[in-house]
Amino acid sequence: MEHNMAYNTQSESMAISEYGRSVQEMVKHICTIPDRIRRNELAETMIQIMINLNPAVKELEDYEHKLWDHLFIISDFELDVDGPFEKPSRESVEKKPERIPYKDELIKFRFYGRNLQTMVEQAAEMEDPEIKAAFINYIASFMVNSSRNWNDENLDKATVIQHLQTLSKGTLNLTEDDLQIHIEANRTRSKNFKNNSKRPGNKKYGNQNRNQNRNRNQKRKY
Repeated sequence: MEHNMAYNTQSESMAISEYGRSVQEMVKHICTIPDRIRRNELAETMIQIMINLNPAVKELEDYEHKLWDHLFIISDFELDVDGPFEKPSRESVEKKPERIPYKDELIKFRFYGRNLQTMVEQAAEMEDPEIKAAFINYIASFMVNSSRNWNDENLDKATVIQHLQTLSKGTLNLTEDDLQIHIEANRTRSKNFKNNSKRPGNKKYGNQNRNQNRNRNQKRKY
C-alpha cells in the first residue's frame, strides 16, 4: 500500500518562516483570486491572522506597515491589492546593507585596546596645554592601573612614556616630571583577597567540608 505523504523538504521554501507554511499557502491562494475586491478583503483578513499568530508584533513601531510588507514578501511580490501602504519593491527588500568600514590599521599595543590608541592620537592633537596635560595624565593613569589590575604588572614612568611616544607616532615627547599618575586604591583590596584565599584557615574549612561529606556517605552505607 502506497502512501502519498508531503514532506516539507520537498515543498517550496518559505519566504518568512515565522508565519508558517499555512500562511504562505493562503497568501498564494489569495493571489489567484480574480475579484480585486475579494482579494482586498482576504488580504485584510490575513493581516489579522498574522497579528493573532504573533501578538507581540503590535508592540513594534509602525507594526502595520511591517505586516503589509511581510504579506507582499510572502506572496513573492505577486499580490495585487489596495493596501494602506505602498507596495515594497523586490530590489528594496533584497538590497544588501552597506558594509561597515573597519580600520585596517593594526593596534600597536593590543593589551591597551584600540580606544586608548585613539585617545592618545587625539591627545597629541590638542592645543590647550592644560587640558592636554590633564588628558595625558588620565591616559597614563589608565595604562598603569590596567596593567596592575589585569596583567599584575607595574609599569614605571619610563615605560609609559615610551608607549605614549610610540602610540602618538613620536608626537608626544614627555619626561617623567610631566606625568602625574594616580594609582587606584582597590589594588590593595584585590591583593588581600588573593592572599586570603591562600591562608591556612581556608584550607581548614575545606577539610571540614570534606570530612562532613565523608561522614554522610558512611551513614548512607548503613
